[in-house]
Amino acid sequence: MNQTRKESAVTLIALVVTLVILIILAAVSIDMILGEQGIFKKAQQGANSMHDAEVNTQMAFNSITDEMDKIIAGNSTQNPELRQDTPNAPEQIDGMTPIKFIEPTDTEMGSVQETDWNDNSWYDYSQSKWANTQSEDGSMWVWIPRYAYKITYNNPENKSEGGTIEVRFLEGTSDNYYENGELKTAKRQTKIDETVDTTTDFYVHPAFTNEASINFANGGWDEELTGMYVAKFEAGFPEGNNTTTSKKSSIEYTEGDSWVRTVEAGTTEDSTQPARNWLDGIYDETPTKISYPVFQPLTYSMNYINLNDAYNISKAMNESGNIYGFTTNSSDTHLMKSSEWGMVSYLSYSKYRNQWSKYSY
Repeated sequence: MNQTRKESAVTLIALVVTLVILIILAAVSIDMILGEQGIFKKAQQGANSMHDAEVNTQMAFNSITDEMDKIIAGNSTQNPELRQDTPNAPEQIDGMTPIKFIEPTDTEMGSVQETDWNDNSWYDYSQSKWANTQSEDGSMWVWIPRYAYKITYNNPENKSEGGTIEVRFLEGTSDNYYENGELKTAKRQTKIDETVDTTTDFYVHPAFTNEASINFANGGWDEELTGMYVAKFEAGFPEGNNTTTSKKSSIEYTEGDSWVRTVEAGTTEDSTQPARNWLDGIYDETPTKISYPVFQPLTYSMNYINLNDAYNISKAMNESGNIYGFTTNSSDTHLMKSSEWGMVSYLSYSKYRNQWSKYSY
């Protein structure tokens, strides 16, 4: 009996020891599989490392691609001396088609050629080749990119003696530009009573800026602009010297009389005459709606029209049924403001002037 008990005790102890050993082995196995240095952990780390390597490789590839694009554009971070300010690309407007001017030769007349928005040879401001477009009626328009300017007078004491205008194209709607490979920020007026000195620093032209905070002191806008289109020629009447079919707008003439010079009225002296033109007749005889103007060369200019009517017809150029193909969603047509006239003038007197001078009225 005692021997049996002893054997049972030994067996029980052996079983306990065996269980303890199994538990220890299980713990070791679990740690080898699930622990910090376990198989699963190492597999997960390997997967993460592979993923990180893939991400790093893709980032490096993207960086190389971006750098190549910048080198092509002349804005390489590896070659800062190559950085240069690049004009904002023209915005695509409903009804507009890009056009190029083909130079005349000894045997061929000059011509206008339609192209597309992706044409790399369409414009090149560095070569004074501005971006021109044509609307559905045949009117021509020019893209003026956002820029900053600085004026250097020949004689600061007598500005009438003239000087030079330098222009720096800005990136997007920012005030940033490059000079000698260095990124700089142009200044702008930030207070209503601030005096701007455009002879010492580059200033963003106000025609492109949001001036709501300074009560539109310089003729700016309520948003930042990347650029804008301006008519290439003065407003004229359709038909006559052009092939555009005349079409009435929704705007009526309100001017009954006009002050007319002798040479035009055929009178002995300047006098008040019924407002009229050779296409629409006398305005106040019957309610006469204003024809949509065209902006083409060699066109009879729109005359005998007061400022109110000119403003209204310019705003109606994107109304439904217009001749240009413009829509209210893609265009904001309006009379040119003084600030916008200055915007065009400054650019046309800078080193980029040739294209405007060559093909405009």
